[in-house]
Amino acid sequence: MSLSSHCVALIPVRDFRTGNSRLAQTLDENTRNLLGRWMLERVLKAVGNAERIDEIAVLSDSAEVLTLAGEYGAVGLLQESGGLNNDLEIGRSWARERNACSLLIVHGDLPFLTTEEVNELLQGLEPLKNPGRDIRIARSKDGGTTALFTRPIDAIPFLFGEQSFEKHINTAREKGCSAQSYESFGFAHDIDSPEDLEFLLSHENETPEWLASAPMR
Repeated sequence: MSLSSHCVALIPVRDFRTGNSRLAQTLDENTRNLLGRWMLERVLKAVGNAERIDEIAVLSDSAEVLTLAGEYGAVGLLQESGGLNNDLEIGRSWARERNACSLLIVHGDLPFLTTEEVNELLQGLEPLKNPGRDIRIARSKDGGTTALFTRPIDAIPFLFGEQSFEKHINTAREKGCSAQSYESFGFAHDIDSPEDLEFLLSHENETPEWLASAPMR
């Protein structure tokens, strides 16, 4: 079932090798590339199998990232990064051209994310049950935003960055939207620091063997 007539998911992803400078403290370039690919594949599977998503686009400055997106049936949008919020505005314009009625932003570095969590985030948003301006925000462990659902697609501006969860939810309420938070394990744990990497490695059932055996700096 779709949310209104068309729901588009946007996944912004920087170049696997250079996009996360904080992980460069711990992992070499090749391992960061493998980690980035592995996480994006997991996110694409989780979002791609969700019940209410009609189309997925990956926004990136990397041809390699966009090629991988295409292998999973997603549209690749090449962008020279002007900052996350600016990139997402370009993605929103693309979604508008696709006649999207609702939009879901999901970060590409959520290795624990499941399809069930994506479905739960969007639960109860069918048009007949809850019409109007609807916002759902998934909170990361450090107060950021790892997923943002907005219907209509231009209901609020993108405010990703430090403490963006509070910024998004406050702005949504100021604009008269029905704003709800959503918290889950998969949405809470993104990987963008050495501490996050340690947390991932502590979950042996989730960690690929090549990462567990990779040399750490």
